[in-house]
Amino acid sequence: MPFSYHPPTGRDCPICEQLLVTDDNQPIIHVQQGKSSSASDFPFHNWFYFVLGYTPMFPIYILQRENSVSTDLILDPFVGTGTTQICCKMQGIPSIGVDGNDFMAYSARIKLHWNINCTTIKAYYKEILVKIRNKYSHYRWQEIDNHKITHNLALFNYGETHEEDWLIYSQENRPKMLLRKYVSDKPFVRLHIIDRVIRDTVEPGPIKDLFDLALTSILLPTSNVRYGPGFGIIKAKDDVDVFKLFQAKIDRMLRDLESIDHKQRIVPTRVLLGDSRQLSTYFDDNSVSLIITSPPYPGDHEYTKHTRLELIFRGFATNLCEFRVIKKRLLRASTTNIYCEDNDGAKIQDLRSIQTITNLIQRRLDEDSATSGFEGLYTKLVREYFGGMYKVLAECWKVLRPGGKIAFLVSDSHAFKMVHIQTAVILREIGEKVGFVDPHIILWQMKTSSSHKYCLRENILIMTKPE
Repeated sequence: MPFSYHPPTGRDCPICEQLLVTDDNQPIIHVQQGKSSSASDFPFHNWFYFVLGYTPMFPIYILQRENSVSTDLILDPFVGTGTTQICCKMQGIPSIGVDGNDFMAYSARIKLHWNINCTTIKAYYKEILVKIRNKYSHYRWQEIDNHKITHNLALFNYGETHEEDWLIYSQENRPKMLLRKYVSDKPFVRLHIIDRVIRDTVEPGPIKDLFDLALTSILLPTSNVRYGPGFGIIKAKDDVDVFKLFQAKIDRMLRDLESIDHKQRIVPTRVLLGDSRQLSTYFDDNSVSLIITSPPYPGDHEYTKHTRLELIFRGFATNLCEFRVIKKRLLRASTTNIYCEDNDGAKIQDLRSIQTITNLIQRRLDEDSATSGFEGLYTKLVREYFGGMYKVLAECWKVLRPGGKIAFLVSDSHAFKMVHIQTAVILREIGEKVGFVDPHIILWQMKTSSSHKYCLRENILIMTKPE
């Protein structure tokens, strides 16, 4: 049976219209050239760039606002690729982080491991580059008859040159889920050769991890995948200068490592793979001074999709079952991450603000005769998201010391039938239900949207656990 999907672009938003008139607060930072701020241009942060990440200016702002010092302990329960923890380490403040995505936790750990010898890195780097060039020289990179190779490998005649062929290499080594539409054959082979050289040259440990992250970080520019911010496929690129990209990333990492002093190198950090709705199983009660984080927004972004290439390439998820294990550790923020057994929404079913939003979404679904499978999950997703955030806030309460504060960076949303979700306002209500006091909402920045005419507020929500 065919379904009818109706995008939200045709609707006005009375809440946006009202805020334009009544809210004269100025944002702390301003969007640059129509783009939201990110971590892509900051040292250490740029070792791996995540499209849904946030600017280091946010945790720096909170650390300064709260006068955090080296005797404090900072927690980020949605650590992502380590933005908050890198800022803490730069300022000599211990930190801990949790993330449910294996690759996120992996990349954050590597980005925070600074106490390694740059001279040793350079020695391995020189050896690795020589070996890569040598390995590349064994392959005939010119165009060949793909049909012949694909369907009759056994009959392929290498001739007098005895050169190896990149297409056969790709067929023999490509992970099943790393589709050609994601990464073309030649770029994949070049990436995989570098990966093997690293594995055969460097013993397991922090230095090998650094080279591995450098390679993984260039997967996206090497691939045919782009984010806008959703997952999309562009015209396939036949070949990419992977060697040059890898060199540039290692050079950047070395510059960053050489720019810091010994005290910064040894600031304690820890990253755990886990579910942020279960923080008290990882940390002692009343042990954390300050919580700084940017949780997923109710914007229908599925975080394993945004790290699909990296999860597959690094072997964290090689089939759908392994992806499902990861997705179930995550807060429900996408219609592709909802399961029949989910029941976090029961925690907030009595909140009138949630009922108002879900009723309006359902009414617009009915008005549009919207029947797509994902649209039918919109109301459940909203309930599961805020129910999950109730659990997160309750766990934050347990591990936070009396007098400690939480600071959440969250954006409003129009993701579901153009219904305006004031995320910070609802989380403030949930936080007060948990027991937090003295809430403040600070306008951080205005985020532009390509799907409608309104700018959305990205706010900082700050609340305190009573003494």
